[in-house]
Amino acid sequence: MKSPNFYAETGLNRMAERRSDSVWLSEQEEKQNAIVLPVWRTQNLISHKSAKPQVGQLTINEITKILEQKPHLVFLGYRNGTPYFSVDISFIDDPKAIPELQAIGDFTDIRDISLDLPRKDGGLLAYSRAMAQWHKTHQFCNRCGSPTVPKDGGHMRQCTNIDCNAQHFPRTDMAVIMLVSSGDKIILGRKKDWPNDRFSILAGFVEPGETIEGAVEREVMEEVGIPITNIRYHSSQPWPYPSNLMLGFFAEALSDEIHITDDELAEARWFTRAELIEEAIAYRKKPHSVSIARRLISEWALKNKG
Repeated sequence: MKSPNFYAETGLNRMAERRSDSVWLSEQEEKQNAIVLPVWRTQNLISHKSAKPQVGQLTINEITKILEQKPHLVFLGYRNGTPYFSVDISFIDDPKAIPELQAIGDFTDIRDISLDLPRKDGGLLAYSRAMAQWHKTHQFCNRCGSPTVPKDGGHMRQCTNIDCNAQHFPRTDMAVIMLVSSGDKIILGRKKDWPNDRFSILAGFVEPGETIEGAVEREVMEEVGIPITNIRYHSSQPWPYPSNLMLGFFAEALSDEIHITDDELAEARWFTRAELIEEAIAYRKKPHSVSIARRLISEWALKNKG
């Protein structure tokens, strides 16, 4: 069995079956050991009190005191007997001006520190970030335009228009990401807004009415004009930027001739295994080391080594 990708582990029991029980949720918020993870404008509070970054956390009493009111909390789940919640404090202009927050640490993009985070903490912070982003973008009903309010521990928003009463749930956008090989080489592409030395494997969103295998085949043809065969699923990775689920695949090219037809790509070319394991390529041109893209490249290169 493959080990989970980064962001795929949280160590939580999400206890989804209890989210609609408002009495039970209130009891969890009253627990003295309850932990709140604040999110500010897509950044997580990170403590720098030790050598490596740690999850910055507050009690419910502490966050209530800071905000001068009890906030709407999102129930994340239980870990080791402790209830975890998240709260979005993006309305605060400058969290550095709040001594209680500054005493803990700084708000940081977790992509910048993920290499130094324990895997389960990385997943926990990504989960809280994704939930905050969903609430931010679903303040109004997409059916009638009326305001929505959070329900079920923050895992549903309900329209306040009694004639509509629509329920809205967090959505995850599925994207396929695929390593396409031909013998001892693979295709890597560079987007137009990327640095000249940054490349990654091909990826794209799954379209309505499409299988994930069909999406792999379509995206490769759409981006580099190459037909493929032997499509094989590898694993998945939550990617909370803002709310994607990356589905990783291997595939084999039926042609070596690249034709860029996608406006997003500035360049695409074949890289040999030797190039990929060369230090300059491995550390400058390959994607972020916690991404499923990096994992697919590394596993392919090592499997075919020699």
